[in-house]
Amino acid sequence: MAQTSTDLNGTAAKVLLQAILMGTPVLTLDGELPVEFLQPGDRILTRKGARRVSQVAVSVIQNARVVRISHDTLGVDRPFEDVTVSAGQQIVIRDWRARAMFGTAQAMIPAKQLVDGEYIKAETMAEARFFSLSFEEDAVIYAGGLELACPALVAA
Repeated sequence: MAQTSTDLNGTAAKVLLQAILMGTPVLTLDGELPVEFLQPGDRILTRKGARRVSQVAVSVIQNARVVRISHDTLGVDRPFEDVTVSAGQQIVIRDWRARAMFGTAQAMIPAKQLVDGEYIKAETMAEARFFSLSFEEDAVIYAGGLELACPALVAA
């Protein structure tokens, strides 16, 4: 789903909405911080070590399609509490779903493909404020007890 987003510098861009809902804690070098507190230059812990955030895009979406993942659904403390992400957010999974769907020990798939209607639910929010983090290269961050993909910053 392409949306028009505005980054913290006021730049509008078309983005594929891979985003984290406001309030979701993200693991940084200073501990966990809500995603809305992050700014370009902040150092975030990724699977490849600490990386600096290049851009933070903020999207306010009306009638937003989201996916709510219940506590412990993807493993012990994965997520550590209910987490809501955009339907297009890529999530790293490391359980029976990866083996059943892809024949591998782990896989990265959009949240909407994980919906089971019981523990992982598709929902619509009247209005949602999402934050998309971009880095110099593709990264996988830790947010709310999940591993979420963040794309590399694309030059316009």
